[in-house]
Amino acid sequence: MEDMEAVIVDQAVAQRASHMDNALATGRLEGLEPSAGAVAIFQRYVEGELTLDEMGRAIDEYAERVYGPVRLSRNERP
Repeated sequence: MEDMEAVIVDQAVAQRASHMDNALATGRLEGLEPSAGAVAIFQRYVEGELTLDEMGRAIDEYAERVYGPVRLSRNERP
């Protein structure tokens, strides 16, 4: 049974890695390169340490720490 669990975990990691590779490739096609800090957070997601939602929050927190608050016009209040 342990072998089956290991296979399932390995498949999940491979699937998350594939999704992340595709997302990074799309960004690179648009001329964007992630920082080492962002890549480290992405890797934590790939390894299963973070859920997708947790990764999103971690990226937001990282970006705010490194780059400061980002103001987007759609978030502005009158």
